[in-house]
Amino acid sequence: MSKQSVTRMWIAGLIVLVAGLAIGGVSLGLMLANGGAWTPASSGDGYDFVPTLNAYFWTTIGFMIAGFTVAAVGSVIQLAAWIGALINTYQLADKAWFIVLLVGGLVGLVSGLTGFAVMVAYLIAGPDAMPRGQPLAPPIPRAPQEPYQGPYAPSEPQPAEYAHTR
Repeated sequence: MSKQSVTRMWIAGLIVLVAGLAIGGVSLGLMLANGGAWTPASSGDGYDFVPTLNAYFWTTIGFMIAGFTVAAVGSVIQLAAWIGALINTYQLADKAWFIVLLVGGLVGLVSGLTGFAVMVAYLIAGPDAMPRGQPLAPPIPRAPQEPYQGPYAPSEPQPAEYAHTR
């Protein structure tokens, strides 16, 4: 996977993640503000939320589920982009970017900002193991072949400039 593909996938995942969190968060706020009543807790410390089980409450619950599901899909897309970046940097001779992405991504599973920062650094300054228009590995050398002598062989010999095109 090229760096350009990783970049597009990661940014798309980020947009989907933020949109899902916004939808889910706004729905949660609306549900807590208008979907029930806050009553004093029976223990005397703080308040309890008592929902009003009406259409408004269930609509906000539905939007919360949808929003947070979309956010989870965005997280999976970003995880796939991170794995693509790992595969891309593993193919390089210098493994420094691979190690930084691997360690930073694993630490980012615990604290999200580290993984986010490592991926942003890779997208801005990281190398691409798959430059455009060039094969990843050099072609395999082949032994020279004798000219074809079968029943469909050309009747006249080929010019010398065509001899290397097999």
